[in-house]
Amino acid sequence: MYAKSPSAIRHLRSAGFLLACGTCLLGAPHTAHAAKPAPPLNPPAVLEDVASSSTAAWDRVVVLPDGRLLVELPRWAGNTGPGLALVDGDNTPHPYPDNSWNDPATPAADRLVAPSDIQLQPDGTLWVLDSGQPDPAGKPEEGGPKIVKIDSHTGQVMQTWPLNPGMLRAGSYAATMRIARGHAFIGDSGIPAMIVVRLDTNIQRRLMEHTPALTAHQPITVDGKVATNPAGHTAIINISQMDISADGQWLYFEPLCGPVYKLDTDLLVDPKVTPIELEEGPTLWYKTPPLGGITVGPDGTLYFNDVSTGSIFRLMPDRVYQKIVTDPRLHWPGGSFATGDGQLYVPASQLDRTAPLNGGHNAIQWPVHIYRINIGNLPPPKF
Repeated sequence: MYAKSPSAIRHLRSAGFLLACGTCLLGAPHTAHAAKPAPPLNPPAVLEDVASSSTAAWDRVVVLPDGRLLVELPRWAGNTGPGLALVDGDNTPHPYPDNSWNDPATPAADRLVAPSDIQLQPDGTLWVLDSGQPDPAGKPEEGGPKIVKIDSHTGQVMQTWPLNPGMLRAGSYAATMRIARGHAFIGDSGIPAMIVVRLDTNIQRRLMEHTPALTAHQPITVDGKVATNPAGHTAIINISQMDISADGQWLYFEPLCGPVYKLDTDLLVDPKVTPIELEEGPTLWYKTPPLGGITVGPDGTLYFNDVSTGSIFRLMPDRVYQKIVTDPRLHWPGGSFATGDGQLYVPASQLDRTAPLNGGHNAIQWPVHIYRINIGNLPPPKF
């Protein structure tokens, strides 16, 4: 492994040393020790259908403390209505946190223009990344890009952090976010970069622009078909998925096409870390296929939602890698959520069938569904 402390890295550099990392050196991308693949789970994990929609493509889901499902409806996929919605028992969506925050007549600074990621913390705090950009290829609305903090127990907005215009470039799209250690870590999928916001001071920094770990290097394939943009060209989506360890130390992320990288957040929160150290910081964690979501489970197991085959894989803390289910119902498994009692909620988003990823044609097969998997009772791998 590379030196964990940024100050230690700088000291070794100044002394003229390179750190051995298995067969790699500090100065080249880090690669984790190989995971041990296990045969697919047999029988596979069971999918339980818990919600559906015949009007909206749901991309991400969390389960609120009272058990209700909260879904994100990406604007770029052609959705109308609220950007966030609570889904009740008969699948009726309700604007969240209220009508005003989803009303197009409300000023952009005080509404959810185009939510792109959500994170629910164990204490019930909900964090929302608003890209402010209904069309990733267009410009964000003035005052639209922001971080929104919501108390999910009361449904009250507690605070917002507008993204400084200087944090975004022409072509930027704030796509994914995780909160930890008093900071927001935001992935720009348009012009690949990491935006780091210190929440107590609102100091914002744009880091790692065009770093290879954040940048897409291959097409997105689903059932053997390459996703294409409305012009018919291969769709390119840079960093778009992330999750973070429970202690906030490790950030897992990927360009949508894969692979998954792991980054010590020490490197992101310390403003003294150099650009070279940041570029060298990511560790290639697993060479995954294209993923619609990365989820850290209660025990630290990573769940990878493979859009290429409609599968869910798990990478366990001991680095055993196993497919737990493949099912045609899991068409583009999106941003999932793991509860503390061992339930994994997975939206089957069908995003490759939306116009922006299907050559300009919408071919969603309604309804879309959210499935639940009991990961707490999965048996250990058998070799």
